[in-house]
Amino acid sequence: MKKILIISPHALEYGRGGEISTLELANGLKKFYRIFLVDSNILPDKGLVNLQQVLNQSDGVNYLGKIRHALFNFTGRVFSIPFPSKVIKLFRTIKKCDIVYCSFFNFKTNLILLLSKLIYRNVNIIIGYRKPLFSEKVFSLYNFKYRLNLLFLSLFKKRLYHHALSQHAKKFLEKFYKEKQVVYIVHGINLNRFISVERNKEKRNKLNFAYIGYYDDVHKGMRILLKALEILLEKDKNLKVHFEFCGTGPLESVLNKLVEKYPKFIQNNGYISNNEIHKYYLKNDVYLFTSRREPFPRSIMEALGAGLIIISSKTIGSIELLRGKEFAFFLNELTPNEIVNRIKEVYELWNSNFQQFQKLQQKARDHVVNNFSFDIELQMFKELIDKITQNK
Repeated sequence: MKKILIISPHALEYGRGGEISTLELANGLKKFYRIFLVDSNILPDKGLVNLQQVLNQSDGVNYLGKIRHALFNFTGRVFSIPFPSKVIKLFRTIKKCDIVYCSFFNFKTNLILLLSKLIYRNVNIIIGYRKPLFSEKVFSLYNFKYRLNLLFLSLFKKRLYHHALSQHAKKFLEKFYKEKQVVYIVHGINLNRFISVERNKEKRNKLNFAYIGYYDDVHKGMRILLKALEILLEKDKNLKVHFEFCGTGPLESVLNKLVEKYPKFIQNNGYISNNEIHKYYLKNDVYLFTSRREPFPRSIMEALGAGLIIISSKTIGSIELLRGKEFAFFLNELTPNEIVNRIKEVYELWNSNFQQFQKLQQKARDHVVNNFSFDIELQMFKELIDKITQNK
């Protein structure tokens, strides 16, 4: 049986989209291959889940522990250096495997992977690009480091594959790597928890909006969203609306102040585990997505799976996912007034033509079921792995 090593650059208990996707991939591939899983002790923020709970969900996956790093906090930023003994242990594990899959991370991680490839020439490496490909700030440190890593990896051509989550990402990566090295595999989600539950077909007495994700402004644009809700509710307290938030992050105190001001309209549930989050999607009607950048938003796919209409900022991922869809209401710009206008537009549709509103919800669900289910992603990964190993 083929052996696959999957590496999570962050600690699994970090519990965000990347870690969830890593676990889903490991659990899916274990049906066909022998799967080994390692992570690190790097936690950019507080962990959201318990490691043992995570591992209990991954029966049949061989968890090999953490690649431990020495961590240093300098001017608010965490720097990491892997312990040599852990790197040596990782090399020994890689030697036994046919495929290594790891998300694109930092120079140190990429260097370790490439050194292992030079030592063990028969090992194939797949690098997944799950982070934003670039920052809007052209001369930012993020862009410099990202381009430097891409150029470094481009020096290594044999048995190194690059996994793009979107067609846009594929085109971008082909500027640095040969076309045959870049593989587009759809980013899918497990829809069983969403499609097994029918939505309430009766009109509710309120239009329910959901924001599910990290509470920050730099990446998620949440401060602008909160300002928009304050403007909306200050002008009209007779609207039949309710806004529900699920998550955690630095803007939680700002959100809580708004909850205190408008307790009838806004609710903060805090962090909800991945096993329970589908229940919160399903009891809402509209999803609010205000990210400034996102390569391919998992949260939008989950919202579509639950049959939610989407109000969305324009990011590379959201445009590719939602372009031309009736159930998507794009923000022309990420401003409070523009968010207010889109909320009112959706509210008017719900209030005046509920039957059409329901049709859009069904189209939303059909779109993700037909195009972005985890079953599709898993089959594409299996085809890639079988193709690569057959060519060894």
